[in-house]
Amino acid sequence: MTDASKYCLGCMEESGGIAVCPHCGYPQDRKPDSVLHLTPGLILHNRYLAGRVLGDGMPKYLNSPDTPLFKKGQALFAFDSIVGTWASPEMPGTGYVLLHHLFGEVNGRKGAWGHALGGMGAITQAMAAAASEAGARIRLEAPVQRVLVDSGRAVGVRLESGEELHAPLIVANVGPKLLFTRLVAREDLPEGLERRMAQYRTGSASFRMNLALSGLPRFAAHPGPGPHLASGIILAPSIDWMDRAYTDSRTHGWSRAPVLELLIPSLLDDSLAPPGAHVMSVFAQHFAPTLPDGRPWEAARVAAVETILETIERFAPGFRTLVVGQLALSPADLEERFGLVDGDIFHGQMGLDQLWAARPFPGAGDHRMPLNGLWLCGSGAHPGGGVTGLPGRNAARAILKARRRALDA
Repeated sequence: MTDASKYCLGCMEESGGIAVCPHCGYPQDRKPDSVLHLTPGLILHNRYLAGRVLGDGMPKYLNSPDTPLFKKGQALFAFDSIVGTWASPEMPGTGYVLLHHLFGEVNGRKGAWGHALGGMGAITQAMAAAASEAGARIRLEAPVQRVLVDSGRAVGVRLESGEELHAPLIVANVGPKLLFTRLVAREDLPEGLERRMAQYRTGSASFRMNLALSGLPRFAAHPGPGPHLASGIILAPSIDWMDRAYTDSRTHGWSRAPVLELLIPSLLDDSLAPPGAHVMSVFAQHFAPTLPDGRPWEAARVAAVETILETIERFAPGFRTLVVGQLALSPADLEERFGLVDGDIFHGQMGLDQLWAARPFPGAGDHRMPLNGLWLCGSGAHPGGGVTGLPGRNAARAILKARRRALDA
C-alpha cells in the first residue's frame, strides 16, 4: 500500500512527511485551491476551469514560475499537447496538438468537452438512427476484404464472405494506412502512393483501460466525493514528468511513470453502473506501438497494466481494492479490435506535415483520394482526430459539391 503522506503536496517528491518540503519549500498544510485542485501533483481538470487559469481568478501563487503550483498549471495545458501524440511537450509541433484539443464546443460553450449520456456508443446509435431515417441501409458483421478497382476507379468492395457490392462512390472511414496498405491491392495503387504510405506516420502511444469500481476513489489531493471527480483527472504533475514518460517509452517500451487521464462518467450518467458502483476510463501515455526488444504486446500487457494501476494507487491510496473488473487495450489490441494501425487513435500522427491540405498527404486534402470514386471521411482526413464529426461533415460537403458539378457539366 502506498503511503501518500511521504510525498510532497507540491512536487510529489518524497518529503518524509515533514511540514515544509525540502525539495520545493511547499507547506504541507496548505489546502487544495478551491478553483483548480492542483495538489498533490494531481490535476483535477476540466476545460472550463482550465480557462480560468488565465483569468482574473488565478491565485497569486500561480503567478510565479518558481512555485510548484505554477508548474502544475503548465502541466494542465501541456497534457493536451500530447494526447494521442507520441512526443514530449518540449518537442516542436505539440503546440498545435494543444490548440487542436481546444477547438469545438458543447451546447454553445466554446472549448468545452462533454460526456455522451449512455456512453460513447450513444453517439454512433444516434448517427445510425439519423442515417436510417434518411434511407441508409446499415449492415453489421460485414467486414470489407478489398476495395474493387476497375481501370483506375474504385467501383465497389468485396466482403470477407466473398459478396461483392458495387457503387458509384466509395467513402472510407478507416485510416489511410489501413485503406491503402491492406484494402486496396498493391497493383491498383496509383504511382507513388505506396511510397507515400510507407512514409505516413502512425502510432499515438496510447493504452486504454476500462475499469469497474465498487466505489469512488479517494485522491490524496482532495479526499472525499465532490464535483472534482466528475472532471477529467490528470495524473501528470509537471512537464518534466511528461518528458520523462516519453523518453522512458522510447527505451523501455512504456512509461514506468505514465501520463494518465481518468474519467468517471457514471457520476454524470447513472445508467452506466449499478447504484453505489462506478465505471472509470483510463487513457494512458506513452506506450510504444512496437516494443523495442521485439516482444509482442500480448506478453507485456499484464506488466503494463500493473504499471498503470500502481501509478493511480500512488495518487489515490486504496484504489486497487475498488477494482472489480477491467478491460485493457494495448496499442496492438487497438489495432486488432478497431483497425487502428499501430494503435493510432487519430488514424495518423498529428504532425504539422500531416495536417490541413497535407492530411493525409499533399494532393488529397480535399477528401478525394488518388483513386477516382474513392473518398476519405475519417480522422485521417482534415481536420484530424477527436470526436468532432468534422472530417465526415467536410467529406460529405465535398462529395455533394462534386456531384453537383458533375450534373451541371
